Amino acid sequence: MLEQAHPLAMFFQAFVTQTVGYLVVVGLVFLVVWRWGEERFRGSRIQAKKRVNQKQLVFEVKNTLGTLAIGTASAVIISLCYAAGLTKLSADASAFTWWGIIASIIGFLLLNDLWFYAWHRLLHQPWLYRRVHAVHHKSVDVNPFSVYSFHPFEAFILGSAIFPVLFLVPIYLPALGVLQVLGMMNNIMSHLGYEFLPRWYTRIPPFRWMNTATFHNLHHTKLNGNYGLFFRFWDRALGTEVPEYEETFLKRGAALHASNTN
Repeated sequence: MLEQAHPLAMFFQAFVTQTVGYLVVVGLVFLVVWRWGEERFRGSRIQAKKRVNQKQLVFEVKNTLGTLAIGTASAVIISLCYAAGLTKLSADASAFTWWGIIASIIGFLLLNDLWFYAWHRLLHQPWLYRRVHAVHHKSVDVNPFSVYSFHPFEAFILGSAIFPVLFLVPIYLPALGVLQVLGMMNNIMSHLGYEFLPRWYTRIPPFRWMNTATFHNLHHTKLNGNYGLFFRFWDRALGTEVPEYEETFLKRGAALHASNTN
């Protein structure tokens, strides 16, 4: 973290670094899966019809820049609070056990998933949907560039679950980096547009409780249901899972399995 730099310098450097890194990663995934793999991975496509065009990609990148700017501003605020000793963050590894670090990562993932589920479901209420969440749902045939295509309010509120945790719960500083990487990997997978996970994935705990590309893809095509971020259990417990999810997942898996055995 840049503790001594001017806040504007911190923001600029972090924004450029994060934006370049993010677009390189997402761009490579898009090129490999959507361009190089378009025919090779045809059996793994979730939606039968390809709708992605240049107009959609430009729209998504534009909104992504806004989301990354908001995320960078949040990171700068966290850095300043950490430098002032206002958070529970610590870089002292001796103050934590490995089990404690792992428990804190899992605990935040669960909390973040509940936070995301609650806000995501609220954002589907008509007033908020029309003014805020509709931006993200302009991407029906989702692809890696859809990940952070958000209205600014949604970008802020979905990422703000970390703030109360930082001021209340002791967290090992590198764990934040782990959480960021896990979050980005999950988001890219959710918006991949292709299902590469094996058919048994939805049958064996704990994998059956995890999100998949098909799970979130159905949210974009059905509009309502499948509100979870990392996990399925909030949707299952509260009756908002799309009923045909597992059937759709197995169809993709069956198609992939057939293409691999021919």
